[in-house]
Amino acid sequence: MDEFKEIAEQYDIDLEKLKEEKGEISQEIIQSYIKEKFYPKVKSEKKLIGIRKIISKRLYQSYNQAIHVTLNMEIKMDNIISLREKIEEKPSLTILMIKLLANALRDLPELNATFDGEKVVIYDSINIAVATDTQNGLITPVLREVDKKDIKTFIEEYNDIITRARNSMLKEKDLIGATFTVTNLGMFGVDSFTPIINPPQVAILGINRIKDSLIIEEGEQKIAKIGTLSLTIDHRIIDGALGAQFLQKVKEHFEHTEDIS
Repeated sequence: MDEFKEIAEQYDIDLEKLKEEKGEISQEIIQSYIKEKFYPKVKSEKKLIGIRKIISKRLYQSYNQAIHVTLNMEIKMDNIISLREKIEEKPSLTILMIKLLANALRDLPELNATFDGEKVVIYDSINIAVATDTQNGLITPVLREVDKKDIKTFIEEYNDIITRARNSMLKEKDLIGATFTVTNLGMFGVDSFTPIINPPQVAILGINRIKDSLIIEEGEQKIAKIGTLSLTIDHRIIDGALGAQFLQKVKEHFEHTEDIS
């Protein structure tokens, strides 16, 4: 057993006791003992299949190809919240934010683009994918020509496609052609995160929670509804300054909701 004394010392293994329990000591017995005593016990194992496997491959591809840089900006959400109360359908804040976001993409179309490693394509169509958590995993149904839809039509289309996504009723056509992606973790109390770009797109916007914050406006203290937006850009294509300008445009449209149509 001399050849096992060094490793036994490292793991405080009583070789004599182990021999009584397991018989003649071998490398396999030593490794089995170490695994049993010092490694975490497995509760379950599950292979990635279907959509989850596809998501895993796409995220791996994205993180290993794009140079991810995330910019965060605080934005007043009071006007969006007030706007919601004025609309008969009482849409979610996410719906209103996506509709206003389309205006920012129209202003700075460089972020409404894809990159295949050699060529950047900037799109006229503003097709926004919405990261949606379903029982089958995360999927990204696509809302088309968002900037061209009136708010009533857009609310109907959003509610329809998200409902179908959560009920596993999407068709292939519902998952292709996105030029930009939005993901919202605000309902989970998240203040900031790093969204992973949905390739071959060049940017993704993360929405965080909205909370009451004390601000100073025109020399007076007041409570405002403040939310943080997290924009991840592919730094191969989008410079930090352009990403910051885009967030400023988003801020402008979010805080001046008369831009919504």
